[in-house]
Amino acid sequence: MVFAGRSFTKMVLATVLLGGGVTSFRGQAQEVAIACLSFPKQAPSSIELLVGPGKTVPITLQSHTLTESLKVPRLAIWKFGKSGTNAEGEFQFKSYGQIKPGAAREQLLLFLRKGPTPADGFRILALDSGKTSFGASQMLFVNLAREQVAGLVGGKQFRLNPGKHIIIKPKADRGKNLCFASLKYLRANKWRTFFSTNWPTLTAARGLIFLYNDPRSRSVKMHSVVDSLVRVPTPE
Repeated sequence: MVFAGRSFTKMVLATVLLGGGVTSFRGQAQEVAIACLSFPKQAPSSIELLVGPGKTVPITLQSHTLTESLKVPRLAIWKFGKSGTNAEGEFQFKSYGQIKPGAAREQLLLFLRKGPTPADGFRILALDSGKTSFGASQMLFVNLAREQVAGLVGGKQFRLNPGKHIIIKPKADRGKNLCFASLKYLRANKWRTFFSTNWPTLTAARGLIFLYNDPRSRSVKMHSVVDSLVRVPTPE
């Protein structure tokens, strides 16, 4: 009976320790590093991420560069919008868009605006931002145009239906640090080239390319952002 009691005690202790380990791991996994970028091009604007009852984290959306990495809790759903109070002074939150977080601990959130102001709403795309998934020398193409788009970039060919995206790693096929890039869109069963040039390849950076319809014409255009992966340390 004594032996059985000791075994039972050991089992209980092991269970508690194992449970503590699992809890610790889950606690660590609940924090995610996010970086954000918005499109189309607009002046920087402020929104908030709802992280708990009456608690938000401020985020400044911009189109020319990614935000600094921000650690936030992993929730079932991330809701982005603006907080305020009602006539009774109670907390209120107006959601402009939401998304289920991905599995990665580092995520890139693309905020695709539905109108000129954040209050018009967002469609949000969450991507794995880890170095192996989207790292140096790689390029992300997002097709926001109404037409199918095809590309040949650094020897890599691809086709993108509207609303789709792809990440490629071009090769320098036009000399040192240069690659040939050509982009076309399909209209009336005919492919039309709208971009053709030699592009620099990226060694310590990654590229984000948005393909979209020019609102003032029927053509397809692109907006590109280069994200340097060489981070400048924050002064202490």
